[in-house]
Amino acid sequence: MKIFLYLLYPLSLLYQFLFWWIQRGITSFHLPHVLVISVGNLTVGGTGKTPFVQYLVRFFKETYPGYAITILSRGYKAEKSKEGGILPNGLTPKLYGDEPSQHKEMFPDVQVIIGRDRKNSFLLYNQIKSKKHIVILDDGFQHKTLSRDFDFVLLDANSPFGNGLTIPLGFLREPISHSKRADAMVFTKITSENKIHLDKHKKVLSQKRISVPIFHSSFQAEVKEVLLNQNLIQKSFKSKLDSKYFLVTGVGNPKNVYETAKSTLIPESIRTKFFPDHFEYTTESLLSLLNEIKTDEALITTEKDWIKMRTDIRFIEELRKKNTTVLLLLIQVSVDEDKELKSMLAGLVSTYESKIGPASKN
Repeated sequence: MKIFLYLLYPLSLLYQFLFWWIQRGITSFHLPHVLVISVGNLTVGGTGKTPFVQYLVRFFKETYPGYAITILSRGYKAEKSKEGGILPNGLTPKLYGDEPSQHKEMFPDVQVIIGRDRKNSFLLYNQIKSKKHIVILDDGFQHKTLSRDFDFVLLDANSPFGNGLTIPLGFLREPISHSKRADAMVFTKITSENKIHLDKHKKVLSQKRISVPIFHSSFQAEVKEVLLNQNLIQKSFKSKLDSKYFLVTGVGNPKNVYETAKSTLIPESIRTKFFPDHFEYTTESLLSLLNEIKTDEALITTEKDWIKMRTDIRFIEELRKKNTTVLLLLIQVSVDEDKELKSMLAGLVSTYESKIGPASKN
């Protein structure tokens, strides 16, 4: 295996050169009168950006209710990703993407804009005129086109750097040393099992002379039942010792979803079916999935998956006929240094206000 990596290592170097060459020709554009905060990562795959973006939105909404908030996303695999667009109220994940749709449903009063060219999408579709405006750039660390006031880089505590190699031999989008551009780093998905390896991961950063504030976060999960006959409203769910579940998900790190489900439920058994990240559920795939669910099993999935599943009317009807219990695994971020992180965010707003004039918190 090592010989194979050595032989193909030039491909990784070529990728790094092309990445550098493309980036060097990009001039960053500063969105006028806006505080821009980027949430990104070094690796391909899920590091928990979606729940962290939602953590930031909750803080700003609660602490600075006079501010407008925009989430600016590429809209990966969305039909409107190329042309861009602003999300309406109502579920349209096929047009606008699963994660942006999830954001919009969770925060109806937050403006969500998508587009591959995020600068032009924002300038074209932004409807907010207030100068008290915070833009959260989702998956923005490599998106040099837009200037930002603060860069968060998230690292999955289970495997923050993969094998240490860039694409195509590893999972890194760019070398570890490039994380010097970050203003803060957050180790995500921390558990009692992977916590013992944090010092080793931090040593890697230290060897690269990366010295930025480091935070630590974990997932807090809650399970709720979907009431299929009452406009899909959710209610609290209590697990039983003899409960059985069929966990279905198409996210960047499905094993982490599985571990979260295990830690939240009290199951006799959990069967799993994993799809690729951003999987597009069709009527055929959903009905086939339904046939795999046993009569004594509950279907459990994530909000990101359910956003897409629930738009298929026939699938919902068949779930009702089969009397299948549907459970959602709701995930929120808990930050160990919550007070310190929020103080840092408040400092960003204070600096921003010094440029645009004071904004009331009330």
